[in-house]
Amino acid sequence: MKTTGMTIKEIRVSKNIKQEAIYSNLISRNLLWQIENDKINTSYDVFKEILNRLNVSFDEFLYIQNNFKSTPLQELQNRYNNIYTSIEIEILIDLKNDIDAYIEHHQNYPLLKDLEKCLMAIIEIEQNDDFAKASSLVKPIWDRISKQNDWYWEDIQIMSHIFFMFEEETALNICKELFAKLNNYRDFQNADRLEISTLLNISTMLLSQNKLSDSLIYLNKCITLAEEKKYFIQWAYGLGTKAIIQSKQTNSNKGLELLHQALNILKTINQTLLAETLQADYNKYCSPS
Repeated sequence: MKTTGMTIKEIRVSKNIKQEAIYSNLISRNLLWQIENDKINTSYDVFKEILNRLNVSFDEFLYIQNNFKSTPLQELQNRYNNIYTSIEIEILIDLKNDIDAYIEHHQNYPLLKDLEKCLMAIIEIEQNDDFAKASSLVKPIWDRISKQNDWYWEDIQIMSHIFFMFEEETALNICKELFAKLNNYRDFQNADRLEISTLLNISTMLLSQNKLSDSLIYLNKCITLAEEKKYFIQWAYGLGTKAIIQSKQTNSNKGLELLHQALNILKTINQTLLAETLQADYNKYCSPS
């Protein structure tokens, strides 16, 4: 990884930006020279303004600094945040093993330790259907976050992935708090996607408890938002879940028609495994007993 000063100078020179455009009304020319040559460390406020004048975000700066690659820590976080479903168990296990290996040599990353616990809990559910053990693994995370004065982005992301592991009353209380905190991040990163996924997870949790009307309330919100924001995987899976509820409620062909629509969408966008999982869920819930 390149040094901070080296990266600032590289970007400035590459963009043909004169030194004066960076230091004017901010710092002295000599101070900029010292920063670019790593003679001193600058303050956060000065660094932030330098990035503004270079027209580079902090995340992009880190990416450039690491030779146009994500850092190992960013890569692990990105892999975790890009998990659409827990059905690909080998992907979850591989990621957990990679996080374990990173933590072994980097002890000061509490977020990764949280993600490790989350993955262990998800794997426990997928392999053994043991919600009691899963909730015990992530309970320390909830105990800590619940005592905070506020929730921040990583807190919200983590809680959106684990709330359903708790008993229903606790899970719904977590979700109520989660949506309230999410309002602070309306214009931040993938807030829409997180809200959609959480709505879908709540609906699925209520469906598993045969609370069909309650499930449908959250599901309709999920479908509307996913279609509006063009998250087609979640939209299709939401339609498929709604097909299950309709079939259980009315015992008609309407649910089956909606299922076929959802399956066709998933297959069209090359989500064959998700389509197979959705079909299996439909068979589990809607097959004659």
